[in-house]
Amino acid sequence: MALKVKDILQLQSLQGMKLVSGERGLERAVCSAGIADYEFASEIEYDNDMPFDKDSFIISSLLFAKNDEKKIMEAVRKLYEMGTSAFAYKDIIYGQLPQEVVKFSNDKNFPIFAFGQNVYFENIIYEIMDAVQQEDTLILAEQNILKMIEYQLPKEEVTSISKSISLFFKEYAMAVYVSPPPDGEKLDVRRILRSFYLNKGLKNKCILCRYRKGLFIILTSAFSQPEKFEVILNEAMESLSIDEEKVWVCRSNVHRSYDQLDLCLREGWHTYAASVIDGRPYEGYHQIGMFRYLIPLSGNFAMQQFADDLMTPLLDKEEFLHTCLTFVHNKGDLNATAYDCACHPNTIRYRLSKVKEMTGLESKTEAEFYAELSAAVRLYLLKEQAGL
Repeated sequence: MALKVKDILQLQSLQGMKLVSGERGLERAVCSAGIADYEFASEIEYDNDMPFDKDSFIISSLLFAKNDEKKIMEAVRKLYEMGTSAFAYKDIIYGQLPQEVVKFSNDKNFPIFAFGQNVYFENIIYEIMDAVQQEDTLILAEQNILKMIEYQLPKEEVTSISKSISLFFKEYAMAVYVSPPPDGEKLDVRRILRSFYLNKGLKNKCILCRYRKGLFIILTSAFSQPEKFEVILNEAMESLSIDEEKVWVCRSNVHRSYDQLDLCLREGWHTYAASVIDGRPYEGYHQIGMFRYLIPLSGNFAMQQFADDLMTPLLDKEEFLHTCLTFVHNKGDLNATAYDCACHPNTIRYRLSKVKEMTGLESKTEAEFYAELSAAVRLYLLKEQAGL
């Protein structure tokens, strides 16, 4: 469940807050926090019509209304129209609010709180954002992500999980799995997550969640065109200081946000898994070819039996096994395989002909042999590297 106003009142910095009005709005969701200051000051030109995120808990000293209490009503009305969750003010300049503000708050079920001078803005903002992050982490825990990737969850359950996240999804979503290659430097996931929750500009565009040795960046847009998502992804990578030269960035296709979030996560992870197996980064799910069915079916008995029948004769013959792995890695290119194995192409031809004999594939054409060998090798590698 997303955090509610009533939930965040349990935070240490907010426990001294006094409810002034809008008691029936305590069930409103809270997904962010902000400080209202110059946004409502008439002497300052400010051209941002939406200075605060939807479902934000807003705090203020009311300094902008020091000489004109009518500005309080204007500010509260605008905050309500922006869809913010609640408003809290430090009761130094104004001990009480104008009655019209209280009436508006009660009529609209928009909670307003007062707090004393011993409460610091920074503590309130930090605790609210930390609570939001913890709630998202709980909802998008690795166990829940694993369930969405490995199992066909009912659409109702996927929708329920999606709607509990602090990010209010637009119509479409894409999941991007970001992780260093197997031999790369460890990703500083904690730093990246901390930077994300301090970055207001990304709040309504994406959300991050840890998974295995990397993290998912779940993007959302009102448009389904992949280039729209690419713009958001580039912004996120730059804002979070993720060095694209040191990581693999594996994208899912674009799907509907709420009932197909599991499909986004599954495709992003499978793209990374295919990259690990083939030893090269695939940028998008549409590029991974036979992995689109090999990965979901890799645990199937018939598929494993097929792979075992072909690979078992090679397992105690290191030279032939290495040749087959290299041959498939090079997509059937004999010359590239010979180069990587430091031998003549005729040597590779000889070894592959022996592999045909050992595996009973002598009657197959070269194309048929490569198709079966490549499928078996990839299933073998999936099994060997199950702990991706």
